Amino acid sequence: MNSGPTSKGESVQGATTDGALSLSENLPNGEQLIWQGHPERRALATRAMYLKYIAFYLVVLIAARTGYLIINGEPVATWSGMLVWQVLASAFVMLLIVGLATVYSRTTRYSLTNERLIIKTGAAITIHINLPLQQITAADLREYSDGTGDITLQVSRAEKLYWLLLWPNVRSWWIRPLRPVLRGLRDAHTVAHLLVKEVGEQGNIELGDFNRKYPGVDDSTMARQQATC
Repeated sequence: MNSGPTSKGESVQGATTDGALSLSENLPNGEQLIWQGHPERRALATRAMYLKYIAFYLVVLIAARTGYLIINGEPVATWSGMLVWQVLASAFVMLLIVGLATVYSRTTRYSLTNERLIIKTGAAITIHINLPLQQITAADLREYSDGTGDITLQVSRAEKLYWLLLWPNVRSWWIRPLRPVLRGLRDAHTVAHLLVKEVGEQGNIELGDFNRKYPGVDDSTMARQQATC
C-alpha cells in the first residue's frame, strides 16, 4: 500500500495519457491500493480476440477452397501450392492474434483502490481509465473451465467511456451502454467479492451472473450477446 503527496487528486471517469497517473508512484493521501492484477494471455486470445472461432473459420475456408480445386480437376501442383500458401497465411494470422494477446496481457493492469478502479491498457499508447467506486452499480461474474473468470461492470456514467479506449477490456458486441470487463482473472471469484465489498462501502452494488438481463435491453439483444461472448 502506498501513501504520498499531500494533495488528493480527483478521480474522474475517463482516459488520460500515460504519466498522468502511475501506481508505481505514490497515491494521494488517504487512497490505498487494495488489489492489482492482469488478464491472462490465453483468456484474452480466446474470449476477447476469438482465436478459436477465427481458427475454425480459416480451417473451413482452406478445406472448401482445396476441395473445390480438387473436384474441378486441378493438377496436384496447383492445389497443393495453394494449400501451402493458405496454411502459411492462416498461421501468420493466428500468430498475430497470439502476439497481440501477449502484448495486452503484459501491458494491461487492473488496480483497485479504496476510491477507484483503474484500468491501465494500451499496446502502443498507454492510457488509464478511472472508474470511481461510487459509479460502479453492478459486477457480473463469469468463471470458465480454464480457471480464469471475467467480471463485467455496470457503471452509472457509461456515456463517458469509449469502446476503442477500453478494448479488449469491454464486453463484446455490447454497444451502449458500454460494459467494462476485467478479463481473464486467475482469482476472479475473490476479486469480485473484494470489489463488491469496497464499492459497497460507498454506495449500492449488486454481484450478479454474467447472463442476467439488464433494464432496457430486449431478449433478442441478450440472446445475440450470450451467443457471442
